[in-house]
Amino acid sequence: MYDIVALGRAGVDLYSLDFGVPFSEIRRFAKYVGGTSANVMVGASRLGLKCALVTRVSKDVLGDYVISYLAKEGVETGHIKQEKEGKTGIVFAEIYPGKDSMFIFYRENVADLHITRGDLGGNIIGETRSLIVTGTGLSQEPSFGTTLYAARQAKALDKTVVFNLDWRPSLWSTTERVRILRYKRVFEEAGIVVGNEGEYMAATGKKKLSDAIAAIPAHSKKVLVVTHGGEGVTVIQGARRTDVPGIPVRVVKGLGGGDGFLSGFMFGYLRGWNPVRAASLGNAVGAMVVRGHACSESMPRPGELRRFLKEKETGIDLDAGTAKG
Repeated sequence: MYDIVALGRAGVDLYSLDFGVPFSEIRRFAKYVGGTSANVMVGASRLGLKCALVTRVSKDVLGDYVISYLAKEGVETGHIKQEKEGKTGIVFAEIYPGKDSMFIFYRENVADLHITRGDLGGNIIGETRSLIVTGTGLSQEPSFGTTLYAARQAKALDKTVVFNLDWRPSLWSTTERVRILRYKRVFEEAGIVVGNEGEYMAATGKKKLSDAIAAIPAHSKKVLVVTHGGEGVTVIQGARRTDVPGIPVRVVKGLGGGDGFLSGFMFGYLRGWNPVRAASLGNAVGAMVVRGHACSESMPRPGELRRFLKEKETGIDLDAGTAKG
């Protein structure tokens, strides 16, 4: 039994080693495995959850690199297919410590959007406690159909379906109407939704967060998490809204903070913690990730996380069982 099965992006991050330097002048980059789904799986695996990733990468040294790294991190890679037709996505990023950094996607004919129902293999949806799907996975076929199918299967089997809105405008080529319809169909299957304000509005076509939330089918029955970067998150459960403050740290890069949040949130949630307490742990993991240069490589291990929680006097016990309330 897996704790989490995720569908979505896995690729290569090339992050500048020349801090505070624009793209035109960068001379050095560091290479890491990246992509939101891969990052979340690495983070959750490091915390002790059993994770599997369903995706595709290129049949070349870049694809080999991604699979090898994930396997070393304890992520099940048996459902990652290598193909000759598609490419492994690459992200280039500037690094301006303490500021938002520009990043550029190279995802033409990217392999991870070629996933099909056949890639799900056997009974993997039946063998997991939760499923994480992403908004980017809706941007093209056959990935959209596969993502929707997986979410429907998971919901029918009473699994926890988590929808990471993951809105990247440069990765979409459909009309707004098609985009909103696709998001709506996956909203209908999800029990937990995670995204920032802009992502909620892009997913629904609304201009205000309150209108966006109201547009989500059966929103009062879902756990909605609205992320605010370093300011923390808001957890919405029906009429109940709880602001969970962030943890101040020295930020090297903002990239990956949301992925760290989701890995920490899922660790707590799957231990039976209530969503607010799980979000507090997610904030801690996200804060640790933005202190580092990488996304996947900056995901903390339990010992590191325990020391951070104690140092910041969070009062969170990583080893606690069910936390009610």
